[in-house]
Amino acid sequence: MKQQFLKAVTDTIRVTVYSNNRPVIPTSAYVTLYKPEGSVLQAEATATVNATTGEMTYDLTAVHTADHNLNYKAAWRYVSGGVTYYENQLFDIVKSILSIPITDEDLYNELDTLRKVNKQEKGTATSATTSTLVDTKRKEDDDFWTGGVIEILYGTGVGQIRDITDFVQSTGTISVTPNFTTTPDTTSTYRIVRSFTKKIKQSFEKLEDMLYGMGKRHELIIESSQIKFPLIYLTVHFVCLDMMTSPDDKWNKLADIYWTKFQEALKGMKIEYDEDESGFIDSVDEEKQSINSLKVYRA
Repeated sequence: MKQQFLKAVTDTIRVTVYSNNRPVIPTSAYVTLYKPEGSVLQAEATATVNATTGEMTYDLTAVHTADHNLNYKAAWRYVSGGVTYYENQLFDIVKSILSIPITDEDLYNELDTLRKVNKQEKGTATSATTSTLVDTKRKEDDDFWTGGVIEILYGTGVGQIRDITDFVQSTGTISVTPNFTTTPDTTSTYRIVRSFTKKIKQSFEKLEDMLYGMGKRHELIIESSQIKFPLIYLTVHFVCLDMMTSPDDKWNKLADIYWTKFQEALKGMKIEYDEDESGFIDSVDEEKQSINSLKVYRA
């Protein structure tokens, strides 16, 4: 999904390039910004490179984001291994930016079965600090448990429940927030429950793409709470598809049910749309339109 920036607000544009499934670490990077019609918004300027992740960034000023529209272009030029490479990136300047308004608990409240079937494991701590628990027997991929929950079941620190902010495979380190009140030790047995965070994010991006396809996204005045229920239904739909093992099992039937619920919720959404591009919702025609009434249009 394209990066979005609020009109007349400073922000940072970011890009990471991958090769053979690993991030490229440029030795230097530059970027030129173009308006949607092709004129230069910012002549080539030096970008910042993160020496660890390879992420290239450039700080946008309120001048860069002064006009809302779709399909601005960032033309990156970077050097890696003594060779110069190029990468083009489209971005949008909009009047409202959506954030994800749901959590795992919203999914469980909608379909409690998900709580019971979600991936979870038990283990015993090898060591711990106030903010981490280490279990060298854990071999899942990096970030496999990130976004999930850890609970100390027995031993030192029993009863503590914390959110997992990071998981590192090479060391078996689980980072938590907030810190443990009582630091676990080698007597501490724990349970970790995986989060549906990635599936929620994928569903959110799918919903955003749908909004782009329905009208002038840069003119849309919408707040995150308005997409809560469509996003819940869409996420449950995709989770059920993942659980499906045969065309006739209960998960496939649930996936169909939640796809229908999603479509009905999306059609029923009432949103505000700045049709005359005045910057305000200033007429009856612009207030609480059905999402299906948006004119299909591309800037």
